[in-house]
Amino acid sequence: MYTPENYIWGCVAYVMGVLMLTPLIWWATRSVPWYPLQAFLRMFALALLLTPAFPYQGMSYLAPAWASAAFELIKPTMEHGVRRVLLPIGFSFAVLYGLNLCVWQLLKNRAGQGTGTVAEEGP
Repeated sequence: MYTPENYIWGCVAYVMGVLMLTPLIWWATRSVPWYPLQAFLRMFALALLLTPAFPYQGMSYLAPAWASAAFELIKPTMEHGVRRVLLPIGFSFAVLYGLNLCVWQLLKNRAGQGTGTVAEEGP
């Protein structure tokens, strides 16, 4: 059985692995021409990788939700096991994507307001 310290170090290693994978995700999606679709793919990947879930009811430890969903698909432990894990992923994705698009719109509007050039007076 894992001790709480082993669990914490496992979480740290997993998050560091995801942080090292993030530049690869950004690089792989850079060729997508339309920014909202590009953001959709990036935020979906991050939500899929970073969303935690309780693997089984009554368990106090968290696991990556995608791993719990995979185990529930392979060997179901309850009737609504996959749905129980996919709901947090969907919610995390919706929040991340919504925040990303809001920030993008704010920055786009701010950049549009700042581009007004003032004509210089000639001699």
